[in-house]
Amino acid sequence: MKSIKMNKTLDIIWNITKICPWDCNICCVDAVNVRSKSGKIKIISESLNKEETIDSDKSLDIYDQALKIRQEKRLELSLEEKLQVLDNLEGTNFEIDFSGGDPLVCSENLEVIRYAANKYGRENFTVTTTGVGLSKIKAEQLIPYISKLEFTYDNAEEKFDPIRPREYNNSNLKKASLLSRKGINIKALMPLSKRNISPRILRLLYENLHVAGIREVELMRYFPVGRGLGKNEEMPSREEYEMAIEIFYEMEAKYNLPKVNLQCALKCLYNTSNENPCNLYRESLGITAKGILLTSAWAIGSKGEPLDEIFVLGSLVDNSISELLNSEKGHYYQRRLDENLGHCKIFAYLNSKKEDPFDRLFDRTDPFYGRD
Repeated sequence: MKSIKMNKTLDIIWNITKICPWDCNICCVDAVNVRSKSGKIKIISESLNKEETIDSDKSLDIYDQALKIRQEKRLELSLEEKLQVLDNLEGTNFEIDFSGGDPLVCSENLEVIRYAANKYGRENFTVTTTGVGLSKIKAEQLIPYISKLEFTYDNAEEKFDPIRPREYNNSNLKKASLLSRKGINIKALMPLSKRNISPRILRLLYENLHVAGIREVELMRYFPVGRGLGKNEEMPSREEYEMAIEIFYEMEAKYNLPKVNLQCALKCLYNTSNENPCNLYRESLGITAKGILLTSAWAIGSKGEPLDEIFVLGSLVDNSISELLNSEKGHYYQRRLDENLGHCKIFAYLNSKKEDPFDRLFDRTDPFYGRD
């Protein structure tokens, strides 16, 4: 079997923990909400339907306590296993976004980030976090070890939003703005949905990012995965996406910053070449909090587990990334990637009626195009 060589740098999203201080009801990874109440710690998981209560040790941070409990149950990697994952990436060109959950609310993840930067160079690493994570660290603890910070910002605080907890967006923007003033490169991630697709809100969001000194914004497609699986009512039409993108380009022309980028699942709207804009497996992979390598970071089901076994390449604790990419499944992906050129494969999988899950993945059923 001929070895697969990736010609481009792999973009890997590592949800290094599922622990999160927020309980957004469309969370695409079904993060585990952790909160303190009446001297107890509540750990809420499985689409916010399973609740575990533990006694709080006031000498320890609640998120570190929750992480320890989950590690003991083998629901998340130990520190040593996280470092092993990094070691097993040797020999491959990659960039990693440490994400979650919120990677910065658990103190040991800073050790992982430092280890990664010292081993491979800070230019290969970014962190996607929330305002709570940023409030728990000092800038000097993070800036020397990453090349970019990313945060989600998708609605203005004065706009009632049943999807996001109160202060979620405002907290993210405020803390990110403070770090922006210290010179770190910061990108806002903006999923577009029925909640923020109106021209008035879009212009307000851009202006808020501009005033906050954010230099880059990535417009993203709404993915009905994770806790949002099946919640298709949040999904804009193709025409609404196109309108939103044009408004942001108009705002960029007026204000210059932030610069507007498009997620791969939106690039297909403007693709005039024969190059496949869908980067699933070809350039983009995901790693779960259990160290499982996925062919897409978006392939997450309603209870936080992989959307389907077809997306699972194997454990990065027990195998090198080269071994997993050169597995039989890796070669199978390589042969079929361009069958539905242009279509987002996650949306193809979710919308196909075919029985075989691989055939669904490579079906031409992305709603942007309709069925062929």
